[in-house]
Amino acid sequence: MPPDDIAVNVGNRTTEVGAAAGVLSWLASGNWIGLSGVLIAIAGLVVNWYFQRRRDRRERELHAARLAAMRDACEL
Repeated sequence: MPPDDIAVNVGNRTTEVGAAAGVLSWLASGNWIGLSGVLIAIAGLVVNWYFQRRRDRRERELHAARLAAMRDACEL
């Protein structure tokens, strides 16, 4: 598994854990736990956003390269 995929998975899990901590703290009425849950969820979203953008850029470049290779093959 490429490192970016691992980072995306970690970002997703971090977001889920942060959201769960937020819900649990709301149920327990602990303000500091709720704040930490929200911060963890936001951190997970930022990590996920960053690595999704990297993956999207890489896939766009790969797609353009494949199209160029196909066009070159058709011109022969």
